Amino acid sequence: MAKARELVQQFKKGMGVLAEAMPETIPAMVNFMGIAAKDGALTYREKELVAIAVALYSRCPECIAVHCQKALEAGCTRAEIMEAAGMALVFGGGPALGSSATLLLECLEEFDRK
Repeated sequence: MAKARELVQQFKKGMGVLAEAMPETIPAMVNFMGIAAKDGALTYREKELVAIAVALYSRCPECIAVHCQKALEAGCTRAEIMEAAGMALVFGGGPALGSSATLLLECLEEFDRK
């Protein structure tokens, strides 16, 4: 199984375990994330591009994989995702470049199969 898909599956499984262990906290966090991601001045699609840039900047592998998958599902193109990655490079330098050149590219290959 590809690393990208495995990261997403492990994240979802872990969220389930945490939700059972923290039945008030985790559902509240998930609800908050859902509210923050809703269309507003920015669309959900645009917010997923922001999320990719932030994930790359913060070097969170699970976040990179989850948000790359969500961005593609929301209709973002590879070119848009690459531009978001470019903004992460502006602020995150070499570490963001490392994640972009490895995991982000793997995610695009894995989740953008036509």
